[in-house]
Amino acid sequence: MKLQDAASKESKLMTWDDTFKFRCHQKIDCFNSCCRDVTILLNPLDVVHLRKKLGISSTDFIENYTHLLVSRESGLPALALKMSQDEKKQCQFVSESGCTVYDSRPYSCRLYPLDTEQGVEYTLIVDQAKCHGLGESEEWTVERWRNEQGLYDYDDIDHNLKDVMHADRLWEEKIVDQRMQDMFLMAIYDVDRFREFVFESTFLQKFKVDDDIIEKIKNDDVAMLYFASQWLRFALFGQKGFLKIDKDFLNQKKKEVLSRKEALE
Repeated sequence: MKLQDAASKESKLMTWDDTFKFRCHQKIDCFNSCCRDVTILLNPLDVVHLRKKLGISSTDFIENYTHLLVSRESGLPALALKMSQDEKKQCQFVSESGCTVYDSRPYSCRLYPLDTEQGVEYTLIVDQAKCHGLGESEEWTVERWRNEQGLYDYDDIDHNLKDVMHADRLWEEKIVDQRMQDMFLMAIYDVDRFREFVFESTFLQKFKVDDDIIEKIKNDDVAMLYFASQWLRFALFGQKGFLKIDKDFLNQKKKEVLSRKEALE
């Protein structure tokens, strides 16, 4: 989540044992204001949670509820929630009584009013002048807040996807190939389209994948995210991990290419 708040940049750094005061409720006069005119970037697990909550495919969710952002430096894609088109520019999932997808809300909404870069040091993303919830009496440690907001569920995914999600640090040149951008987008965010790619193409002929992994990724979206991260490590960085090219399939393809070449000569 990104708020245009210069004061938040000057907030003190906090670690897990540090405390802050915060409480959000319907009677507070700024209720729902944090959900307006804001960029809410989506974590891959956010897409999994939200599409399940809405009962739609990840492909439909991405098409109808997000807009694509492309890094100017790396060319890698990311997704942000679409806001309403009126003057409020409010999140589509917010009603007068609050968030309608609260149990499936994105990572950045769970973390609010905190922000973090590496998950070690935290700051307040907004000041009390804009968020009156910071003037409430309820006190939290950073660790208890993370626990109450279900943020620990994201830790393993973040750890496994970190090198892929921050691949821009490893690229010397900007990615301008749209096919590569779409490959990255599909694997990281569009779990249903990536599942179709794995099971309905020649993917499982090209790669040797253990049967237990194949069975797991058929229906488990989180397992598929882990699998996608391994595939991207192979596709982007040449790291094989548990993905191994089927040599028999490769040799057969080479023979087919040579046969077509000979037929043309």
